[in-house]
Amino acid sequence: MNKASEKLITLSGLFVSVIVVSNIIAGKLINIGPFVITLSVLIYPLSFALSTIIFEIFGERIAKKVIYTGFLASLILAIVSYITILYPPSPIFENNDAYLTVFNATPRIILASFLAYYFAQIVNLWAFSFSKTVFRTENIYFRNIISMFLTQFVDSLIFVLVSFYGVYEWKEVVNMILSQYIIKLIFSALNSPIISLSVKRLKRDLVLEQ
Repeated sequence: MNKASEKLITLSGLFVSVIVVSNIIAGKLINIGPFVITLSVLIYPLSFALSTIIFEIFGERIAKKVIYTGFLASLILAIVSYITILYPPSPIFENNDAYLTVFNATPRIILASFLAYYFAQIVNLWAFSFSKTVFRTENIYFRNIISMFLTQFVDSLIFVLVSFYGVYEWKEVVNMILSQYIIKLIFSALNSPIISLSVKRLKRDLVLEQ
């Protein structure tokens, strides 16, 4: 196995792990100052950083395959969540209510994640590539910031509406959309130097290997 394949496997594994963990913890709401966000916001933006790195190093076709793999992992989680809810527990197991509390929310969260994930990841790849053409620049930091303004709005809007519309008051839902959008933009800005350095390092390593 060559170095390029090893790095792609590592990046893909990290990407899928972030998606699965994000789906599991997304039902918990937390406060960061005045902002109300789901716990997954602290880790989910990393998925965009990883898909962007894969896109820049390995191309759009491979990046989309990795995104579809993450989609499949989310589907498996949804199926397992339903089994967890429906399958009767052993009489000696006393914590079933806790499992039901967590996993009853998971199917709706995962549906929201399916929709937000798919559209946001595709928009991310499109915007990252489009900004390169429009602004005629190879600057990854700049292109990532541009793509994130659009991508994180799409992701926040779809995810919060599907997850929490009808569960909380409309005012709280709007607050969550704006809160998630702002926090995700901040995390995306922090991710940009990591993306730029990672791409440069990977390209250099792969060139040296050749």
